[in-house]
Order: sequence, then C-alpha cells, then structure tokens
Amino acid sequence: MSQRTYGDAAAPWRIWMPAVTIPEQHEDRLHVLLWQVCGDTDLIVGGDSRTLTAGYALWIPVGVRHEFTVRADSVTMPLFFEAADTATTLTEPTLVTVDQDLRMLMLAYTVSWNTIIKPTPNLARQILALIEESPVLSAVLPMPTSEPARAIAEALRFNPGDIRGVEKLAESVHTSVRTVERMFQAETGMTLRRWRIRNRMEAAAILLRSNAAPEAVAHRVGYTNANAFRRVFKSHFGISPTEYLDRYRAQP
Repeated sequence: MSQRTYGDAAAPWRIWMPAVTIPEQHEDRLHVLLWQVCGDTDLIVGGDSRTLTAGYALWIPVGVRHEFTVRADSVTMPLFFEAADTATTLTEPTLVTVDQDLRMLMLAYTVSWNTIIKPTPNLARQILALIEESPVLSAVLPMPTSEPARAIAEALRFNPGDIRGVEKLAESVHTSVRTVERMFQAETGMTLRRWRIRNRMEAAAILLRSNAAPEAVAHRVGYTNANAFRRVFKSHFGISPTEYLDRYRAQP
C-alpha cells in the first residue's frame, strides 16, 4: 500500500479551514442567497434549524433573521440582491438545488459584484427565474408553434426582462428577423414586439400580486424607466401598477 507524502495533493494536511460562526444577521435592504459550495453549514433561519449541504442554496428574504455556522473544511458563498430592485415571488426561506446552469449564473453574478467584469445581461433576473418555486410565466398568452419562434417565446417567458433585441433573439435560434416576425404574426396573431409587451405585463401582474414594489417590478420585467413601465401597464390593464397592487391587497 502506497503512503501519502507531504507533496501529495490528496493529503488531508494540505488544506485546513476552521469552522466559522456568524452571529444573528438581520438584513433590512438585501435578500440573501446562501450557496453551499462544499461541505455543510448549520443554520437557524426564522427560528428554524436546518443544515445546508453541498449542491444546495438557501434563499433568505429581506428581513428574515438568520445565523449560521460554516463547518470545518466547508465553503459557503453568500449572494446579495438589493430588495428595492428585486421583484420576486419568493417571500419565504426557500431551498434550491444548484444545477449546472444556476452554478454558472451564480459564479458570474459573484464576479460582477466584486470586479469590473460585468456582463450586460441582467444575471439577477435569470437567477430568480431559475430559483422561484412558481416561475413568473404567463398562462394566457398564445404560444407560437414553429420551433424557432417557440424557443424565443420560451426564453422570454423564462425571463421577461430579457434585454436582447429581435435581431439577437433571431440570431440565437439561427433564423432571420423576417422569418421570426412572420411566425409570431401567423401563429399568435401578434407581432413579436406586441407579444413581448403582453408577456412583460402579465409577468408584472404576477409579481405585483406577490407584493413586490412597482419600481422593482419594472426592473424585473426589463424597464429601466419606471414611468415608461407605468404607462405601458396602465395601457394594458386600465389602471396603474400602484392601483393594481392596492386593489389586489383589498381583496379578501
């Protein structure tokens, strides 16, 4: 039987990370996504005890008290989301399985927070779309049936705030803009632009019903200007986002 030497990369004495205990935290402006990269972390979240294991992440909404101990030789990576800019259906602590797509997005998001490498696509929107238990999908919009157009529609349903123009969307499915536009008109009765607006407005309504602030909803569905969002929303529903939110809250 071979024995390990001090130069053996697999030798346990090469790496040593002691346990770290974080006292109770109470974020008043941030949502937290705790990603267990390796090892285990013991948490108390909202008064409940749980263990977070490698390959999972825990969404902790703004205002939820939490404390945790990262066990020895374990790595926990927190990701932060400004609550004022983040509209989501996640209102309770939520355990999330970290698959390859989510892992890649979370790594890119962490890099964008801490370095000058900031990808243009909004990574937070895509992360939220993957981790929400009830994805923000409109069930009332007609879907195109042709494969290229349907792929675009599914991408926009997944992330209503997708910032790509029609040229980039058509390029993503290796189809011309003219062909995509023709498919949407023939198969949904709407231009891609009109379909996209309706998709954004239906997603906005779902988010508002989760008590998200109108300004955060505007950001989530792809509007950098809150006033422009309000105008489009009122044109679609006949009332402003604030009126819609108040009306929903008033319902028994």
